[in-house]
Amino acid sequence: MNASIPRAPKRQNPVRRGIRKGMAGYVALLVAGIVLGAPGAGAASATTTPSPSPSATSSTSNDHAMGSTIRSHEPTAPMRMSAQAVAPASVASGVPGMDVSSHQGDVDWHTAATNGAKFAYVKASEGTGYANPYFATQYAGSANAGLLHGAYHFALPDPSSSGADQASYFLQSGAAWTPDGKTLPALLDLEPNPYGSECYGLSQGEMVNWISDFATTILSRTGRLPAIYTSTSWWTDCTGGAAGFGNHPLHLSSWATDPGPLPASWPDYTLWQNSDSGIFPGDQDVFNGTLTQLADFATNPGPIFSDISGDPFTTEINWLGSRGISTGWTETDGSRNYNPLTAVARDAMAAFMYRLMGSPAFAPPATSPFTDVATNNPFYKQITWLAHNGISTGWTEASGSKTYRPYLAVNRDAMAAFMYRLAGSPAFTAPATSPFTDVATDNPFYKQITWLANSGISTGWTESDGSKTYRPYLAVNRDAMAAFMYRYNTKFGTTH
Repeated sequence: MNASIPRAPKRQNPVRRGIRKGMAGYVALLVAGIVLGAPGAGAASATTTPSPSPSATSSTSNDHAMGSTIRSHEPTAPMRMSAQAVAPASVASGVPGMDVSSHQGDVDWHTAATNGAKFAYVKASEGTGYANPYFATQYAGSANAGLLHGAYHFALPDPSSSGADQASYFLQSGAAWTPDGKTLPALLDLEPNPYGSECYGLSQGEMVNWISDFATTILSRTGRLPAIYTSTSWWTDCTGGAAGFGNHPLHLSSWATDPGPLPASWPDYTLWQNSDSGIFPGDQDVFNGTLTQLADFATNPGPIFSDISGDPFTTEINWLGSRGISTGWTETDGSRNYNPLTAVARDAMAAFMYRLMGSPAFAPPATSPFTDVATNNPFYKQITWLAHNGISTGWTEASGSKTYRPYLAVNRDAMAAFMYRLAGSPAFTAPATSPFTDVATDNPFYKQITWLANSGISTGWTESDGSKTYRPYLAVNRDAMAAFMYRYNTKFGTTH
């Protein structure tokens, strides 16, 4: 159970060598009369009339294709040459694909597939007010033609529209990632502001927070971090070269003969948009690997947290993250940490369990049943759900009041009781002799602890003398909590 979920392999040098070889075909075609490319069908105009509130309008003037503002803001970049009638063999090496928006309208997907396209990203939305009217047909059409497909959102990270707001709007398209082997991760398109200042009026720190807010929402609702489309220049200018987003696949914007320097977070790219026109409708993209690796990339969510490599519960923690049970903490550089060795407090444990059960509908009481849990506690709903279901009813104090003690660490004996009740307090006869030398048969949680062991959720430790211990008074750390929940889900699922 220690293997981590695989990330897209790093294959920079073989791909780049192939790209350079592939450029020979472009040179030959140029000699034959192909001209330097002006913005083609894959690029929207970057001179759209500014809107007073671009996040809140559905005007078609707010339809910007992926990369449409790159050329006007980065005029000194060495542009790749357009090749409107290029044969499939002459495109850049790697797995070829494309990205489209409403500018392509009704796409002939079968011709694109015949010409070698293996994947497509389709624009779903922009800001919180524009939805691609062709999205449904383009998204379904690409899949029907046998292409892997994904959806992208053109970000407008201005102060009036949060990352969470735009992520929720994007997900209304119905294009959430699922591990079906056919769907690519959601893609966040980050590029210069088509309406004003390059960085949308946000400071570099605010931009990092905005991106993290979008990503956390996507992660919690789809189980996978979004990929990020950007250019090195924009990333440097607008995030200050934030270095913590390396677990997000990079879709690089670089219309050049070589990918060039990469943004600070990434040692390599996963996808590369290398031209705004070519054999396929829309922009021309390449996956950095083989077709088999592309299929693996579509299926596996990859690592989520930056601080758990080598942790004995890496698989379980990644599972927890992919289920949205914990999205961790975001640091100032954008990195997402899980803090595996931090003890779990009772308030956080309530949230873990509530999410493990699928975040069921529940209306928390208007008045708190606990004197130490205010109604504005960030985990008030989850704590009262736990109490309502009899999983933890707290303590009755000498005064007769009820307390929950939300900041008290959860010990392993109490964890057994929580899990047992979460499972519906199933019928179980505790063994006459304790399997653990440190858990007596008269321990108040003896039945629950032995049920936990019998279920395989926690079998304790084998000591040097061969005896078994449970260590009931040891605090449960966040990595062990992930293991408890992973094994619980394997045994019982989330319904009973």
